[in-house]
Amino acid sequence: MDDSSPRRPRARSEGTSQGRLEINREMSPGSPRRGVSDTANYSSPTRRTSGVDTSRDGGESDGMRRRSIVRSVRTGSLAQRTTLAERTQGQFTIGGPEDGPQLWQAHEPFVQPGYSDLNPSYEQAANAKPIWSLAKPLPRVVRAGMVPTKEELLDARLQPERPAENSQKLGLDVNPNDLEQGQIPKMADPRKMAAQVEDARLQRENNFVNKVLTGDVGPSRISRTSSTRRRRPATGGGPAGGDALPDLLALHESTLPDDLHPLVQGLVEDEVHNNHTTWSVIRTHHREALAESLAVFVQLTIGFCADISVTVADAGNPNTTAWAWGFATMMAIYISGGVSGAHLNPSVTIMLWFYRGFPKRKMPEYFLAQFVGAFVAALTAYGVYYQSIHQYLLTHQDTGIVTSFVTGQRQSWIDPATAFFTELLGTVLTATTILALGDDQNAPPGAGMNSLIVGLMVFVLSNTFSYQTGAAFNPSRDFGPRLALLALGYGSELFTNPYWFYGPWAGSLCGAMIGAFLYDFMIFTGGESPVNYPWERTQRSLRKSRIKWKRRLRIDRRRRGIPDKVVA
Repeated sequence: MDDSSPRRPRARSEGTSQGRLEINREMSPGSPRRGVSDTANYSSPTRRTSGVDTSRDGGESDGMRRRSIVRSVRTGSLAQRTTLAERTQGQFTIGGPEDGPQLWQAHEPFVQPGYSDLNPSYEQAANAKPIWSLAKPLPRVVRAGMVPTKEELLDARLQPERPAENSQKLGLDVNPNDLEQGQIPKMADPRKMAAQVEDARLQRENNFVNKVLTGDVGPSRISRTSSTRRRRPATGGGPAGGDALPDLLALHESTLPDDLHPLVQGLVEDEVHNNHTTWSVIRTHHREALAESLAVFVQLTIGFCADISVTVADAGNPNTTAWAWGFATMMAIYISGGVSGAHLNPSVTIMLWFYRGFPKRKMPEYFLAQFVGAFVAALTAYGVYYQSIHQYLLTHQDTGIVTSFVTGQRQSWIDPATAFFTELLGTVLTATTILALGDDQNAPPGAGMNSLIVGLMVFVLSNTFSYQTGAAFNPSRDFGPRLALLALGYGSELFTNPYWFYGPWAGSLCGAMIGAFLYDFMIFTGGESPVNYPWERTQRSLRKSRIKWKRRLRIDRRRRGIPDKVVA
């Protein structure tokens, strides 16, 4: 392969060549650093230094940590042994240290020369588009309520506001730069804190909009390192100031996807696809839904087969099914976690839309894929165990077969309230754990461990809550098999008990929303969560939604021949 030809680097191997050079330099016998502990310039192994220049003595690449290699002398040493807290200066978590460049490069596959010429998407950056995945940290996106509308920008240019104006009205002597960085002291008067918060938010929004409109956007996408780049002085030169800005009326939102604001549309990198056949084109446009359906099919087929095997054996260990459901979930996340995110659950999809900005235009396709996957999985499991099921029914009622597929009150004394709160509490714990694993500022597991941890979480929750209701925590996991059993002739009594609605539907949806709210209210600090939205941002988002629907109606009028009004 001609190395001189321009290529789009892969995200994992952006600094591979330079990283190998640094590793060889560090590990070479003549290196003066071999065996020396650099405590003066120590960087905690549990914190990522992204976007900060940490180069020392020879140009170490950005974002790469240099780990000191310390020889431990187990015998014959009089030096006092240090504790973990002393070695890490107290900056450590139970999540453990992050992977070093050596481990990253050990997992780099062999790529034959010419492969990327025929498959250009292989060298595409892995983060070319956001993926709300259970297999890795969740993306950080700019939602509609964060960015001012064109009307607000025009009003701000006509009526400029001084920096820290709200704080100064209350007699506070503050530095606008400190406010922009969120350095707001705790005060007894909440009005003073609210004024400083308002000034800080306005200053950050103005600086961001000014940076986008003037073309100073840095890389092609917003990343975690954007907060560590050089800041603009917090003066009145933003959109609310006197600097000349491009024509804001030239921004046409109708030409952009519904979930992206025109001011940040240019920051999202275009994808590259390997479309070799006609089917590959169809798959490109529906790849996420197809991956989601396949993952649900794999997960539920294994889970249903495990439940049936324990039932027809008539002497199986119920804990076997909990293990099967846990590892089936892990397999499903590994299958589609990098494509669709492996939500596997409409409640998870709705939660990620409301709290993390998952595009709402994708939700109907995800829901259809999840329910179709569950329906086909139930039919497949029933077909595999068809003969064993009929042999079991010769001496037993069909109750055990039904409960192998659907959830419900497992005991006669479980009333509707108990069943509802069982499903609700289980989904609360599920949503809280998922958001914690996806928070890159908490302690996200590395090396692809998210899938295994989510699988173990499902195992624990199955052991905890399945005795009373069967532990659905998922509308599609219960509704799809009900439709399948109905098609197989098991009768309408499947829907006689209203549990199918208030359990896996109402209980799961309410639990997901409550669990996400608890995590964001107590821990999460990102601005994409509505918990961290001020009411003005919510109103702004609703106003943008109304403008979008009005535009759609105008498009319909134009198609009918009705002239559209010119809006200034």
